[in-house]
Amino acid sequence: MALFGKKKKVDENTAQTAENTQSNSVTDEMKVILEAREEEQQEKEARALERQLEQDAATKKQDEMNEQVKIAAGKILNGAAKAEGMTFFLVCDEIPLTAEPETEGNIIVRGDIRGTVKAGTDVYLYQGDGCKYSVRIEKIKNDKRDFVDEATYERAELEITRGDIPLPDDPDQSVERPVDRFAVITDAPGIEDMADPRCRGMAKAGNPRTIAMLCEYGRFGQIPEFFSATMDAVMTSELLTPVRIAPAKNGKSNIAFAGMSTRKDPNASLLPVFTHFKLEKDAREKAFSKQGMNKTFSLSFAQAAAIGRDQNHQGIIVNPGGPVSVTLPAKLIGDMVNTRLFKARFGEGSAENASLALGGTGNRALDEFIGKGGPQLSGLTKVVIRNPLNTPEFLALEKALKQYCGAHASISRLMILISAPEADQKRQSYLAIVDCSEEAFASECKGLAAAAKPFMKSVRTIQFQLFSKLADKESFEKRSTWLYSKLPL
Repeated sequence: MALFGKKKKVDENTAQTAENTQSNSVTDEMKVILEAREEEQQEKEARALERQLEQDAATKKQDEMNEQVKIAAGKILNGAAKAEGMTFFLVCDEIPLTAEPETEGNIIVRGDIRGTVKAGTDVYLYQGDGCKYSVRIEKIKNDKRDFVDEATYERAELEITRGDIPLPDDPDQSVERPVDRFAVITDAPGIEDMADPRCRGMAKAGNPRTIAMLCEYGRFGQIPEFFSATMDAVMTSELLTPVRIAPAKNGKSNIAFAGMSTRKDPNASLLPVFTHFKLEKDAREKAFSKQGMNKTFSLSFAQAAAIGRDQNHQGIIVNPGGPVSVTLPAKLIGDMVNTRLFKARFGEGSAENASLALGGTGNRALDEFIGKGGPQLSGLTKVVIRNPLNTPEFLALEKALKQYCGAHASISRLMILISAPEADQKRQSYLAIVDCSEEAFASECKGLAAAAKPFMKSVRTIQFQLFSKLADKESFEKRSTWLYSKLPL
């Protein structure tokens, strides 16, 4: 009995030990699981905190950027870069298709008001490739979704009339979004004319669309759609740059263009260009005049692109010194000149060299041959232009040139004038106005020069100009006659 009882006690102890072992084993496993869950929860909370901090930082950065844009906009609207007639501008960063206008046919746009806008105001809408339309602001909703009579430096929703925005040519094309995202609304009329690739007068008017886009560049520059619209705006701008002009031995003028570097790229020489006369004048007087750059030269983007990628420059800097400055490196300019907009506006190859962009043939060797030093640049030297006298020399020249034109189908018309500097009218040269295609111009100039050369005795140089690139075609036709024409006169 004693032996039996003792054995039973041992079995109970053994069972209890096994039970304790099993109980401890489960506890350890659960402890591992709970610790893993706790670590996972901590990681989730850490990631959430990190995302919140990133979001807070992004919000803070956006708020800071918005404040900087407000400051820049204030400087623009109250200072040197103000476009003619501008009291406000808005870049339409939202075109809500689901928003219902109060009046059927009107359009809803949203954006941040820079300046003060009032309901009932007739304004201009700039979009696409620089086209400008007249519309009216019918309603204004502030950020609290309340209708207001005016809004100042705040986010707002504008209801505008369709105005003269054209309907699509294709009836199947959607008409629900007649306003492009990042279009500009402002009361500055500008004088942007898509028919004139030189954009003359736009710098005087302040390039309203361009300055508005540049002002918001810090906020939206990373968005491809905005970046593309901004580059389109720059390509449809007239730009100004300080230059140094010195007389050359051949009687023409040598032009030296300025170059400047930035802290970000101290080794690159950038061509400084400005969107407004006042901005250029201030920069020239404060900095560039010390380098002898005391004159102003007006440039289309094609001309700026050519100079900004010549042997002395590696890009362009727009409005150095602000209120907002943007750098266009040479590689970016190369991409821009290959766009449809650039080619449609300026023609193929016009940004490949400064000769073509500044009015030459595009062939440097040919420019040197026919002009003894390259094309004459308009606006540098006052010249007197007159019709040639019917001397035996000119009559022989006329006959030779008519024979040449008659044998070349690409030449529609030819006009020959005498050009001489106002200060030295004895230094004469022939000025040939050729009406032909841009593609044929260079080769026809070479042929005409060769045909004329044997008869050029008293007047020993000849320059050429493509008729389609003349600033004032009607003036030339009124005061001069075509020497040769395949067209009825």
